Amino acid sequence: MGEFDEAIAAAREGLAATYREWPRKAFAEFMELVRIPDDVYAQGKGVKRFMSRQPAWTPGGELPWDALFQNLKGEPPRHSGLGVYGGCVYAQASLAAARAIEEEERQREEASGDVKPRPGIHSIHGIFTTPGLGDRPFVFDVSSLTSTRTFFGRRVDARQPKQSSSDPDGPFPDSDARLPLKDICFSCITTLKRPTDGVDDVQSSESAQKRYADILSQRAPHQWEPAPQVDVDMITALFPEAGHGAFPMLDMFKVDMSAYNQDKEVPDRRQLMLYRPLKPIPKDDINGHIACHAFEADRNGLIMLGNQMGYGVNMGMAATLSYSFYVHCNPDVAVMDGEGWWLQEINWPRVAASRCMMESRIWSPEGIHVASAYQDGMIMPAKAALSPKQTKL
Repeated sequence: MGEFDEAIAAAREGLAATYREWPRKAFAEFMELVRIPDDVYAQGKGVKRFMSRQPAWTPGGELPWDALFQNLKGEPPRHSGLGVYGGCVYAQASLAAARAIEEEERQREEASGDVKPRPGIHSIHGIFTTPGLGDRPFVFDVSSLTSTRTFFGRRVDARQPKQSSSDPDGPFPDSDARLPLKDICFSCITTLKRPTDGVDDVQSSESAQKRYADILSQRAPHQWEPAPQVDVDMITALFPEAGHGAFPMLDMFKVDMSAYNQDKEVPDRRQLMLYRPLKPIPKDDINGHIACHAFEADRNGLIMLGNQMGYGVNMGMAATLSYSFYVHCNPDVAVMDGEGWWLQEINWPRVAASRCMMESRIWSPEGIHVASAYQDGMIMPAKAALSPKQTKL
């Protein structure tokens, strides 16, 4: 055993006894958005404001850091990112856009009596500007870009209050919506479209489930490792059995792809994630289901690339700058109905100039390519990197 492995083994000795089960919020609770009455604020004609009710999830927040550093003299080192999980604001912003359009559709139907197929989220294009904080809500301002017979576009700007909530553990009270707000921390354009009939339906000849059948058949989905709370090699080595923590809405498991990736260059490597709802999501809330897929697709992606690049024991910076998500089917195909497991197929085709690119494909349990995600971000080591070939501690 090398010096590094000995240090890790010594550090994690006894930590297993500190692990605990954490309460995990399901979709209805975690993604609740409150519609703020128009008379509470003055943001301009046609702007609809929403506020999140629950604190965003913080990666690594449930790991037993106190036990790890209990004998350390002085201040413990910084051991986590600067903000909350970006997938929270990303998913809630797109859902706010959908809720605004759903409100308009109800008003139109009540006025005209004409009931049309419900629009579903078609794409999300977001940019992250500053890290979000977990002790206060996100406030979403939704403004209209376009509304046609079948296609809708909305801009969503997310801000947070300048001060912590009076109830920082949530649920956040309505009064938080009246607090002065900081600058925009996230902004996106979300498009929705009504379901339509298509002439053709073409996808890859083999689904990911078929291409990786030999690997996936090695164990049941829930028998793989729970998606690490922070998938950085150093941290997963310290806390190898930490479990899901309080990660909300979805059960997620990470397929061991180390043998598949062993002799491949980084752009040719793959990572598979299996997931399904923690509790059932109403089947008729199609936009809620799509927002959950977008929430999942952001999980650990760029820091997993850091491991592949050899940065896993000296991670410097890993942060998403922009993230686009596309749904390729009619929205009902994205509904997570039943007990089936969805599959995210991840690869990283490009790293240059401290920037990186991640691609994801979302496959239904039936092998349908339902959605794709594309992320661009920053990634760099804290010091000279290990060889990209060294993917395991």
